[in-house]
Amino acid sequence: MTPYSPLHDSPEDFSCVVIGDGPPLVVFPGLARGPVTSPLAYRGLAHVTQRHIYVVNRPLGLPSGLTMPDLAARHTKIITQHFTEPVDLLGASTGGAIALQLAVDYPSLVNRLIVVAAASWLGPEGRKKLRRYGDEVAHGRSGAKVLASVLSASPQFWPMAFIIWAAHRLRPGPIPTDMLATIDAEVGFDVTARLNQIHAPTLLIAGARDRAFPLDLIQATAAGIPHSRLIVYPRAGHIGTMLNRHFGRDVANFLATPLTSPA
Repeated sequence: MTPYSPLHDSPEDFSCVVIGDGPPLVVFPGLARGPVTSPLAYRGLAHVTQRHIYVVNRPLGLPSGLTMPDLAARHTKIITQHFTEPVDLLGASTGGAIALQLAVDYPSLVNRLIVVAAASWLGPEGRKKLRRYGDEVAHGRSGAKVLASVLSASPQFWPMAFIIWAAHRLRPGPIPTDMLATIDAEVGFDVTARLNQIHAPTLLIAGARDRAFPLDLIQATAAGIPHSRLIVYPRAGHIGTMLNRHFGRDVANFLATPLTSPA
């Protein structure tokens, strides 16, 4: 397997790294903006799937009031610049929301779609919590309690909240305006009425204990997408979905399934 490396000729407002060998798989990660040059979470996935994974972080310089269609349109830039054929696309959490919007608005760009721990909208409670988190961040606070309440189950709530709070204290910096713009987009996101416009074979992977995108919303999303399949990990929460020991193999099996023309 080749080591991961930056995609040097990516559009200048994007950051993207490439890892692994094989056919391409484009990945849109979640809301938290980690060091995209070290996508350790995707090294195992690249190995299991035998894919050349392009981890595409959200673009920089996002404006306040951004909508999800705007954000999806920006993501098409890197796909159309680097690929001449439809891509296999995996989106996780917020990245899954972006992937769903892109698949609805630009169906010709997507070959296969994998949506992990995400649904066609957040639901009323999810929207409320994400807006509260955005307000905390906008005022220079960590939003640890709000974020921990959706990322972890009850026994892990306080440890998760402490980790988020400590990370904020140890790495203070300017208000993350790009994250706040993304939160604006995700709060307003809802493609429920347009799910039947997704033409690509679709795999949804969910945790039964997910508090960010509850299982009933993901089940409704799967029901609305033609040619879709849903896999549920009974004991997984939001973060635990990608950490589940079956995750990589389930993705690999889906990607290995031959494409068939719709009946």
